[in-house]
Parts: sequence; structure tokens; C-alpha cells
Amino acid sequence: MLKTLDLVFETGTIETDAEGNRIEISSHISKEQGLFLQKLYDQVKPSRSLEVGLAYGISTLFILEKCRENNCAEKSHIVIEPFSWGDAAEYNIKKEGLERYIDIRKDLSDVVIPTMYLNQERIQFAFVDTTKIFDTVMQDFYFIDKILDVGGIVVFDDATLGGINVVMRFVRSLPHYEMIDKFEKVRVSKAYDLGAGFFEKLLSILPFQAKYLGFYSLKTSRQLGINYRCIAFRKLSNDPRTWDWDVPF
Repeated sequence: MLKTLDLVFETGTIETDAEGNRIEISSHISKEQGLFLQKLYDQVKPSRSLEVGLAYGISTLFILEKCRENNCAEKSHIVIEPFSWGDAAEYNIKKEGLERYIDIRKDLSDVVIPTMYLNQERIQFAFVDTTKIFDTVMQDFYFIDKILDVGGIVVFDDATLGGINVVMRFVRSLPHYEMIDKFEKVRVSKAYDLGAGFFEKLLSILPFQAKYLGFYSLKTSRQLGINYRCIAFRKLSNDPRTWDWDVPF
């Protein structure tokens, strides 16, 4: 693992400049999740990859380390970040000698990814770690699907939060994707777990659900196996759905 990352996880801080100044950071992935990303990256060994969200660059450093190991081409890892989180990310990427592999696009994802599609750019790996707003994440995935090669992997962080969990339900329902791995099951109390089990049984016996709720899946995140912090899906084929495809999610 990179020395920069070792120090981040050891101290909870990150270096920001050549004078050695450091700042405390939060909202970044753990060491274990970074290694999880690297394991998924190794399954594909992509020639081009995409990351939505840069922030302090922790997950980016994990991915760029793999870019170097695999002798990727220049600007092979595209990172979307429209907002400023200071200089730490770009400083440490350069400090580790990884700047040749990164292509930072400083605009909103709903501008960058559709433009990639229109420009016929292709990727084989994507990591989405950004807003929790459903329609934004849904649009990101919609266009990621169009530029992701068959056999490629898309990974979502914070998969239990906000609108992202709804997107997880949708992606899981698609015939051309399979859920291949997940990281860090969400911990709940024993009382919550017992209550959820009772609720799941209650929903399963409701006599009217098929007739009146046929368009909605009443399965919980636990039943669907999406009660994890980070979830990875593999694209099995191009989209085979016909115009009348409709599956509850």
C-alpha cells in the first residue's frame, strides 16, 4: 500500500503541501474498503476506469496504485469532481508519482458522463461515491451502463443510504447485471433485526399485494442482500430488455 495511505490511516490526517502541513479528514473510505476496491479492479484489469467523486483522493490513490501496477496508459483513470476539497488530493497524487494516470474532469457528473457517451468513450470499471440523491445517481448509472463494456464492474459506495439504496434495488433487478461482491454489512441491533424479520414475514402473507402492489417489490434490503455499505455489480451483456419490460424492484 502507498506510504501516503499508510499515514492517512495511521493518523487520520492527510498532507496538503510540500511544507508537510496536514489536516484532519473524514468521510473517506477505510483501508479495508480500499483493498476491496483493488480486489475488484484486479478482476477486470481495466484499460480505462471511472470514478465519480474525488474529495481528498483516498479511493483514487488506491485505484491509481493499481493503474501503475498494470502499466495503464496516460489518463486511463477518469475522475469527476466539480467541487473543491482543497489541494490534498492532487498534491498526494503527484507526490506518489501517479499524476500521469489520472484525468480529472471538473464538472458535474450529469454533464461529464453523458458527454463521454456521446463521444463514444469506453470504460471497464466504475466507482460511484458521490451524492445520495436518487435521480442523480440513477442518471449516472444510466449512462455508465452505456459506456461500460460487457464484463465490466460498477461499484457503489454508501449503498444503504438515501436514493442510492433505491438504485441498488433497480440495478439488482436488471437481467444484464449480477451482484458479484459486497463490503461491510450494515450493523443493526438485535431488537431491530427481530423486528425486521417479523415485518418481512408480515409482508409476505399480505393477500392483496400481488393484486394491488404488483409494480412494487415488498422485499426488504436484507432480503435482497443489499444491506451493505459497498456493492459491486458485473455487466453480463448489453441491455436485452424489450420496450415492455417491467419488473418490480
